[in-house]
Amino acid sequence: MKKTSNKGFSMVELIIVIAIMAILAAALAPSLIKYINKSRLSTDITTGTSIADAASAAMAVEAANDAIGAYENGTSDVNLILAQRASNSYASEFASVLGVNSVKGKSKKDLVGTSLSNSFWISFNPGSNNVTVWYGVTDNDHIVVPNAGSRLSE
Repeated sequence: MKKTSNKGFSMVELIIVIAIMAILAAALAPSLIKYINKSRLSTDITTGTSIADAASAAMAVEAANDAIGAYENGTSDVNLILAQRASNSYASEFASVLGVNSVKGKSKKDLVGTSLSNSFWISFNPGSNNVTVWYGVTDNDHIVVPNAGSRLSE
């Protein structure tokens, strides 16, 4: 019978391959994390746009538009409006059009690394049918609608 010598890989060769893979993973991890955060911010911008569309559609319903006065003066947390759907006809119409009971953002930091709450904020101007939506913080850098702020998109 013929003997075959099947040695396989030596321990040194395996350690070298594992070391190379660890170096590659360490080099790629920051880029991967950056792309994941951008993806989450993109999802939040899309969600904010859906919120603005639902708010505008709810303002078009006359009975709901009469009840929007409770939210006209100032900025409101979207989840607080959704929680009032049983007692306010605008909130009821808004929740119906949006199709959810609560909204929560995905990203925890903006593009420059500032921590964000996962809340969406909304402000109404029914006279001009304008809606402004923010994500995380209510400043110009974190506006989602009408134009995405500088810290949410590039």
